[in-house]
Amino acid sequence: MLSPASKRRRCDLQFGSISEVLPEVKRLLPAHQTFGNWSLGQICDHLAKSFVGSMEGFDLSGHRLKRFFIRRRMLEVALTKGIPRGWTVDSNLTPMPEVDLREAVEALTRAVERYRQHDGRLHAHPLFGNMPRDIWDRVHCVHCAHHLSFAVPE
Repeated sequence: MLSPASKRRRCDLQFGSISEVLPEVKRLLPAHQTFGNWSLGQICDHLAKSFVGSMEGFDLSGHRLKRFFIRRRMLEVALTKGIPRGWTVDSNLTPMPEVDLREAVEALTRAVERYRQHDGRLHAHPLFGNMPRDIWDRVHCVHCAHHLSFAVPE
């Protein structure tokens, strides 16, 4: 029998731009099943916090050595092979055990729209450090695809 994590979508979920994320979330809303540790509401909450963090800043107290010594290699791995399961870069981004799906989707929608309109400086990523906007966009796309791959439409 397949484990729940093996049922997730992997290769077939990729985002070429930030504008593709919300339509995928809306496609999942009517009927979906999640595999892994989080509900769709928790996933959306986490992604919303990640978008906001890129504009307002993250807790950079962890991962200092990784950020200094191997951030480029980690960024290359994330962008080419995806995000390994279990990576946690900022515990403040971990969702609460109970998250209202509607509220989380609204928060993600606001965060994505705010990010798309944001023309100011973006803050350092907890693992990858400072990155230009185009790399931040790619990181968000890979990050969203990673988490949303655990939600499968029915």
